[in-house]
Amino acid sequence: MEFIEQIRENNKHHDISSVELTPLLEEANKTYQEQFDDTVFFERSLFINWTCGIADCKYCYLSTQPKQAKHAIRHPASIYAEALICKLMGWKVGYITGGLRVEEHSYIINLLDTLHVVLGEQIMMNFGPYTKSEVSLFKPHVTGMGSAIESFDEELHNYICPSKPLKALKNFLGHLQEQGMKKLITIILGMGEKKEDVQEVIAQIKNYDINIVQLCFLKPQEHTVFDDVPSPDPNYMAWWIAQLRIAIPTLHIKVALVRERISDTSLYLQAGANNVTRFMVFKDFASEYAAELEEECKKAHRRLQGHFSEVPPIDIDKEVNQLALEENLKEQIRSKAKQYYERLLRCQREHEAED
Repeated sequence: MEFIEQIRENNKHHDISSVELTPLLEEANKTYQEQFDDTVFFERSLFINWTCGIADCKYCYLSTQPKQAKHAIRHPASIYAEALICKLMGWKVGYITGGLRVEEHSYIINLLDTLHVVLGEQIMMNFGPYTKSEVSLFKPHVTGMGSAIESFDEELHNYICPSKPLKALKNFLGHLQEQGMKKLITIILGMGEKKEDVQEVIAQIKNYDINIVQLCFLKPQEHTVFDDVPSPDPNYMAWWIAQLRIAIPTLHIKVALVRERISDTSLYLQAGANNVTRFMVFKDFASEYAAELEEECKKAHRRLQGHFSEVPPIDIDKEVNQLALEENLKEQIRSKAKQYYERLLRCQREHEAED
């Protein structure tokens, strides 16, 4: 448990005072405004499975579960239908993701190509790490690739993710760089990093020409070694965003939201974040959380794209009929898309009844 004690000790130094944060926010917000417009969007991550081929990352709930059967792979029509609804609701689809080393490469490529038809554009994939030959294989089918980089502290990282060593992840980023591909990394805050580690992250972003950084809080999972390690304070997230924004003005920064911290969204946007992700839109559509998200964006003087409180009229049959796909698959997508659409309508009706 030596590492856990060190993690707890490091996390004690994550407090950020308003005296320290306020000038950073002012500089970061000014830097953001010089590089980007005033829009903000919600980005959905499409999970293609609920299992993992390694399942030993110590913060992940899958590390506490027995190996899942193949039925934990999600039905493709459900993935395509969700993507279609996201497009029609004005939400972006960032990437496909899920557990590592589960599906065959040919299966993933078919998913990506079909999503290209559904969305009218290619997206990224966020699994990692992959070998040089695998990167070359996937390159024609994506806009870029990414992976979680839990920590750039090699000893800490390899303790947290023993089957996903930092060396392999760095090699993966190097392969992407050689191929001239867009690169995404996810940093999870609260797993024992030190404040000064932000400088190493900045250096690695510059070294590998990383385009997108997704910042997440540690969300303690029951029965993992982190189950009673508290998530960091919102000011700490804002501090990281501001540091990255000031150091790398053109970097795309997105922040993963959780229900209990929707009220901090304006803080993250003022710190220089571009967009938000992981909002539970199919549960919280038209809810007080959706209203709060909209209000938080206004508070930060940003325009939130897409629909969050009212479902627009959508002709699912018409939209599916336009897809250049095999008829049987279109029927499956149609059925699933109508289920997703009805779920949003049901959310809206339920919350209207509460009001």
